[in-house]
Amino acid sequence: MTDDNKKEAALAERFEKAALGFARDRNLCADILVEFGTTQRIVRIRQGKVEEILDRFPLHFPWAFAVRAGTEAWEAHWERFPAPGLHDIFALAKQGKMRMEGNMQPFFAHLQFIKDMLATPRKEA
Repeated sequence: MTDDNKKEAALAERFEKAALGFARDRNLCADILVEFGTTQRIVRIRQGKVEEILDRFPLHFPWAFAVRAGTEAWEAHWERFPAPGLHDIFALAKQGKMRMEGNMQPFFAHLQFIKDMLATPRKEA
C-alpha cells in the first residue's frame, strides 16, 4: 500500500467514524458514492439517517449520485475553520477540486443534508 493509498484510507475511515449515524428529519433514502482520491465508499441513507457505509461493494453497485474529491480537498474542507473557497462543496467544485455527478435531483432536494453530512469530520479537527 502506497503512502497515497494510506492517506486516502485514513480519510475514508475518518469520514466513516464521523458520518455513521448522522441523521436529520428527512425522507432521504439513497445510496451515495463518496470518493477520497481513488478510495470509494457507498453511504447508505434510509429515512434521513446514515445507516451503513460500505467499503466493499460490487463493481457496478447502483448509486444515486457521487461526490468525488482528492485527499487535499477533503483535508482542507475538514479543517476546523476552512479557508475561503474550501469551506463549501460548491466552492471546491468551482475550483475543480470536487465533482458531483449522477442523479442530481435527490442531491439538490436534500442539499443541506448532503453538505452537513460531508462536513461531519470537521468537528473532529
